[in-house]
Amino acid sequence: MPLIDKHQDNYLEENLITFASLLREEGLPVSTTEMTDAMQALQKIDLFSREDFKNTLQATLVKNYRDRLFFDRLFEYFFASPQQQSRDFEKAVSYKRKYKQSIDQAASEMTFKGERLQLTNAELSQYSSMSQEQRERLKDFMHKTETGVNVEPRFRPLLESVVKSHLRYCRLKSSYEQTNSSRSKVQDEGKAAGGSGAGVGGADAALVEMDIQAIKTADLPEAEQLLQKLSRKLAVQILRRHRTGPRSGPLDLRRSLRDNMRYGGSIFNLKYKPRRRLRQQILLLCDVSASMKQYSTFAIHFLHGLREAVRNLSCFSFSDNLENMTPELKSRPGLKHLLDLVIRRNQAWGGGTNLGFSLQELMEKYPDLLNRKTSIIVVSDTKTISVDYALKELNKLNDRVKRIIWLNPMPKEQWPDYRSIGLIAEVVEMWPCNTINQLEEVLTGRL
Repeated sequence: MPLIDKHQDNYLEENLITFASLLREEGLPVSTTEMTDAMQALQKIDLFSREDFKNTLQATLVKNYRDRLFFDRLFEYFFASPQQQSRDFEKAVSYKRKYKQSIDQAASEMTFKGERLQLTNAELSQYSSMSQEQRERLKDFMHKTETGVNVEPRFRPLLESVVKSHLRYCRLKSSYEQTNSSRSKVQDEGKAAGGSGAGVGGADAALVEMDIQAIKTADLPEAEQLLQKLSRKLAVQILRRHRTGPRSGPLDLRRSLRDNMRYGGSIFNLKYKPRRRLRQQILLLCDVSASMKQYSTFAIHFLHGLREAVRNLSCFSFSDNLENMTPELKSRPGLKHLLDLVIRRNQAWGGGTNLGFSLQELMEKYPDLLNRKTSIIVVSDTKTISVDYALKELNKLNDRVKRIIWLNPMPKEQWPDYRSIGLIAEVVEMWPCNTINQLEEVLTGRL
């Protein structure tokens, strides 16, 4: 029997369950207990009062003030009025129509020798968002290239590569400018609300889509705050998944018989063996060569936030040799101490890369960390000396562990240009990971 009468709201319980799922996606620890408290509290208020309804849910579902900003944003989005929903739907239809028109217009302008360039919708959208002056300069460049001396249709892939690189540069520059312009506004709103302002404005939206390598020093505090929020959300998901399910294992017949001897042999109470909980073991292997510095720093920062959910977490850095960072990862000073003493002052930081030697050293010195429960996360662009040697050692390592997840910060459209990427991708699962958003998408659901 539902806690609320059906005549009050036929869909109240279903809507609250869906709303709770959205809160969990944002990292808020909303369990069945909180949902029960919310349903009981809603019986005491006027459900037609939006303010009372919101305050009741906030009081029962939100544990601390830090989570209030996420709750407020999701509440306004999910419990919108019918009039607001209608307006939002009309805006969405209009936006979709205009977006299609802009894509078609951009595709008709991006041509070479009468044929359209092979550009993705995201690239065409970036071209449409550029100013008229920028678009005219790009079209003028393409026209001069097209009408040049001895320029044949077979040069089209080369032109496509140049155009793609230019559009990618414009996207990164636009994201960075958007971050700077909106950062102050977001911080002011957060301070006015009594919080930090993380995750509620355009600055976060720009940072999660910006190439990690392009994030400037001035933006690192916001990026680190965002990483903490994302890792906290993932940690909640991991803990919830590990705590669900039956807590008892198979039937323990011997204990059941002994416990029921007082009943003359009749079985009244069943005893079960304790269920074994397999603790996941994660080993982070970060490339600290010059091109990988910022990407590996962000990966370490993200995984550091999972220590409470993943008990067995190890961390190694490699370039021309291997260094164990696990003691610093587990030390009390925490992340800042780890990055300052182990990474930023590491003499090997920014050097060359010898993946094969580092993997061999890992298997020889730390065999106890490598078993069928271990998931290895490698952060590297695969650029290494002696690719064949590295591939040989990688196959050995892959046979000893549960799986290897390879995070490659190089844009996926560039993968075909590197032999090492193709060879390694045949051995392990490889994912593009050059933005914070991609980092979260890859790790969510795979840990």
